[in-house]
Order: sequence, then C-alpha cells, then structure tokens
Amino acid sequence: MAKKVSNIENEYISERELQARRKRKTNKVVKRRLFVFGGGLLLILLFLSGLMLYQMSVNRHLKEEHAKQTAEYKKLQEKEIVLREKLKQLNSKEYIEKIARSEYFLSNDGEVIFKLPDSEESKSTEQP
Repeated sequence: MAKKVSNIENEYISERELQARRKRKTNKVVKRRLFVFGGGLLLILLFLSGLMLYQMSVNRHLKEEHAKQTAEYKKLQEKEIVLREKLKQLNSKEYIEKIARSEYFLSNDGEVIFKLPDSEESKSTEQP
C-alpha cells in the first residue's frame, strides 16, 4: 500500500532545490564563522580575564609593600627626630660639660672631684 512519490521535474522545483542547497551551504558557512569568531572572542576574554587577575594580584602585593615601606618610613622619621634632638644636645656647651664631668672626670680650675662608691660595691665591702 505504499505509494511511490516522485518529484515533478520542472523549472520551479529545480530552482527551489537550488535555493535550499544554497541556503544550507550559507547556513553552514555562517555557523562556521560564528564558531570561529565566537571562539576567538572567548579566547580574548579569557586572556583579558587572566591578565586582570594577574594585575589585581600584583596590585595587592604592591599595596602590602607600600604599607611596609610607609611603616618603615615613619620609624625612620621618629629616629631622625630623636637624632636631631641628640645633635642639639651635643651642640650645647652645658651638655658637653655635663658629659665631660660625669664620664671623663674633667674639672674646672680649682675643683676637686671625689668618686663615691656605688651602693652595690659598698654592700659587698661591708660584709666580711
């Protein structure tokens, strides 16, 4: 009961088949182009994303380094302030005289310096 169906061979049918083949071929080409350009775009996006993550990592590292350097800079500034104060003292005549008298036992003309024993030395000498 199956009937055989045959195509009518006329100009309209052959033209429609030709258009259908062209359309299939065009669709294939369009799909290939989309695949190639989509893949290229995907690769570019992946590359840029990786580059962005790398830059974020470098930026984080540099911020940490900057924080360390800033802390060290503040410490050095404090040390500089202390050293400047010490320099002012060393330029003071009174301070120099005080150091010379206490550590080097220098005296002015007519002065006599007596050295008293320290409290620890006196305790050790008193006990037999």
